[in-house]
Amino acid sequence: MIQLTSSAKRPSTFFASLMAMCLFQNSWAQTNNSYPMLMSLKPTAAIVGQTSEHELSARYNLAGGNGVIISGSGVRGQIVPLETEKPEDKDRNDVANSKCKLKITCDPDAMPGIRDFRLWTPHGVSTVGQLVIARELLVNEVLENDTAEKAQSVQLPATICGTIEKGEDLDFYRIRIDQPSAWTFHMTSQRLQNRLHDMQTRVDPMITLRSVAGSTIASSDNSFAGDPLMHVNIDAAGEYLLEVRDVRYQGNADWTYAVECSARPFGLVAKPLAVAQAVAGSVQVVGLGLGSDAVSAITPAASATTRIEHFAPVVGSTPLNALQVLASADPIVSKPSGARTAQATDASDAAEAIPLQFAIPSVVCGSIDTPEQVDRYRFEAKAQQRLSFEVFARRLGSELDAKLRILNSEGNALSEADDSTFDRVLSSDATLENWTAPADGVFTLEIRDLHGRGGPSYPYAVQVKQAKPYFLLEADTDKTPLATGSASVIYVKAHPRNGFAGEIQLAVEGLPPGVRAQCGRILAGRPDGAIWLTAAADAPVGMSNIKITGTAEHAEGDGQKIALQSTASHLQEVYMPGGGRGHYPVDHHTVSVGKPMDIRSIKLSATEIELQPGGSQRIDIQIERAPDYKGNVTLDAMLQHLEQPYGNPLPPGVVVDIGASKTLLTAGEAAGHITFKANPDAAAVERHLVPITVHVSINFVMKHTFSSEPFYITVKK
Repeated sequence: MIQLTSSAKRPSTFFASLMAMCLFQNSWAQTNNSYPMLMSLKPTAAIVGQTSEHELSARYNLAGGNGVIISGSGVRGQIVPLETEKPEDKDRNDVANSKCKLKITCDPDAMPGIRDFRLWTPHGVSTVGQLVIARELLVNEVLENDTAEKAQSVQLPATICGTIEKGEDLDFYRIRIDQPSAWTFHMTSQRLQNRLHDMQTRVDPMITLRSVAGSTIASSDNSFAGDPLMHVNIDAAGEYLLEVRDVRYQGNADWTYAVECSARPFGLVAKPLAVAQAVAGSVQVVGLGLGSDAVSAITPAASATTRIEHFAPVVGSTPLNALQVLASADPIVSKPSGARTAQATDASDAAEAIPLQFAIPSVVCGSIDTPEQVDRYRFEAKAQQRLSFEVFARRLGSELDAKLRILNSEGNALSEADDSTFDRVLSSDATLENWTAPADGVFTLEIRDLHGRGGPSYPYAVQVKQAKPYFLLEADTDKTPLATGSASVIYVKAHPRNGFAGEIQLAVEGLPPGVRAQCGRILAGRPDGAIWLTAAADAPVGMSNIKITGTAEHAEGDGQKIALQSTASHLQEVYMPGGGRGHYPVDHHTVSVGKPMDIRSIKLSATEIELQPGGSQRIDIQIERAPDYKGNVTLDAMLQHLEQPYGNPLPPGVVVDIGASKTLLTAGEAAGHITFKANPDAAAVERHLVPITVHVSINFVMKHTFSSEPFYITVKK
C-alpha cells in the first residue's frame, strides 16, 4: 500500500481500510520462510544456580536453530534439537508450528525476575519470548490435576510451573505446611504475554488457597497487572490445596505460569527510590513479611546518566526477589524526617511547604506515608527559567499513582500533570516537562496520590532538571533478519522535545560479521529516517544485538550550538485484536544472517534521482524471486499498515504517485515501478537516503522487508 498523492482521489477511511484488508488477506501468509514467532516456554521458569531443560513452542520453523540470546547477565541458553528433527528440516518451508528444547543455565548470582530471550535459526532471528528466573525448586505440572481429588502433591518451597491450557481448566496442587508461618504465592503469567507477537487474548489468572475440604482461606487476582500476589499467615500445620485458574474459565495451550511459593519475605519496593551511582549505601526494603528495620546494601554501577537499575536485596542473610531503584548521577535530596505534610483538603499557604534547597539537576525523594497526605516543597526560580519534573514511582514498584502540581506563592496551581507514556506504555508516573517560571519568585512542587491513598509502599523520586532541548529515538522493529547477499532496512522514529527541531544523523554499532550499514538521517521536521543494512555473500550465519544512536546540534538563542545524542529504544510489533499493529518495548534489537529467503535481489533503474518542485520521476524495479516463491509482494518506499505509515523517510513534500506506480506484484510477477513526485512546496534536500523496499507478508501484520541497494533523493529548488 502506497501513500496517495494529494491529486489522487482518496476513498473514505472505512472503504480504504476495507480494500487494504482485502489486499492483505489475498497476499497474507505467502512467505515461504517466516522467522519463528515464539509462543510459550514450558516450564516457564529456570532456577538460580541450576540447569534445566525446557520445551519451546513457536509458530513457523525452529529447526536448525543454534543460537540463544537472553537479556541481562548470569543466564545462558543452548538449543537441544528434538530427536525427531531431521537435518533437512531446517530447509523446509511448510512448517507452520514447531518445537525445540532449550537447556538454560543460571549462575548462583543470577538476578531473579523476567528476562527477554530469542533464538537464531536459518530462517532468521525469532520474536521475543520471556523467561522467569526464580529461587525455589522447580516443579512441573502433571496432567490430570484438574480436580481436588487429583491434586498434584508438591513439597514446598517450590516454583510451580504449569499451563492453563483449555477452557474451564483448574489446576490443583496439594501442599503441606509443616509449621505455622507466613507464606507468599507470587504468580507470573499475564506479564509473560506482553511481548508475544500473536497473543490476542491474554490470560487473566487467579490463585486460591483452600482447605482440603474445599473452603476458601485466601485468594488473589490482580496485583502486578493481571498477575496475583497472595500473602497468607497460616496458623495451623497440615495439608492445603492451591488452585490456579483463569478468572473467566478460559484457556490456551500457550498460557503458561510460574507460581513461586515461599516462606521467605517478598520485597515490594525500596526506600528511598533513588540512590547515588557508584556509592555504597543501603535501602529499606518494604514488603511482605518484612519489618521497618529490613535493610539491604546496594552499590549501583557508575553511568553518565540517571537510569533505572535492578538489584536483588539481601535482608539479613536471605536473598529476596529483584527490585528497582533510580541510580542517579545527580544530587539526591530527601524529605527531612518529621517534616510537615498537608492533607489533601488542607488549603494551607504554599509558604508552609518544606524549603527545598537543591542544585539543578537533583532528585527529590520522599513517601506518601498516610492516606490523603500531600507533600509540598518550596523552591526558587527565575523568570522564564524552564524546568522539567519527572516522577519515578509506579515504574519502580511503588503503589503511588502520582499527581504533580506547581503552585505559586499564593497556593494557586500553575501547572499539573498525571499519567505519562514511556516507550508507548502508559504509566501512572507523572511528567511535567518544560515548565516555565512566569516571574522571579518562590514556587511549590506538590505531589500526592491521585486517589488519596498512602502507606509504607508509596515512595517516590522526582527528578528535577533544566528543561533543555533533546530528542528520543525508537527503532521499528526489534529484529532485522538478513540473508547472505541481501539487504533490509531499519526505520527509526524521532520524538523532538523542548524546542529541538534539527536534523538527526543516525548511526549503528555491534553489527554481525559481514554486515555493513549505510546510515541515513532524520530531516528536521520529519518523523522518520532509515538505516540500510546488507550482508555480504560470504557473511557467516549468526546474530548479534545492535545499538542505534542519533546525533544532532541545537542552536541556542545566543548562537552557540550544543551537541545532542540519543540511544534508540526497541519496539516489537504486536498483532492487535482486529488486525491492528501495536508495539511493546523490548530489551534489544537483533540483526541476524541466515539462509536465502523469498526475494534474492532487487534491481533499480537508478540509485538516485533529482526532483524539481512539481516534477516527478519513475524508478523501474526488477526483483529476483526464489525459484519456488510465487506469492504476492508490495513495493514501497516506507513501512505501512492499513494506510498508516510506521516508517516514512521520504523528504518533506515528496510522495509516491500511486496512480503512476505499479506496486503490487502478483502470481510471480517480477517487474514493477514507483513514481516519486515532488509537490510544488517541496523543500530542498541533498541526497537523502530512502530505501526502496519489497514487503512479503508473513501474516496480516508482520512482513519480511527486503531492500534494494541504497537509494537517494535530491530536491533542487
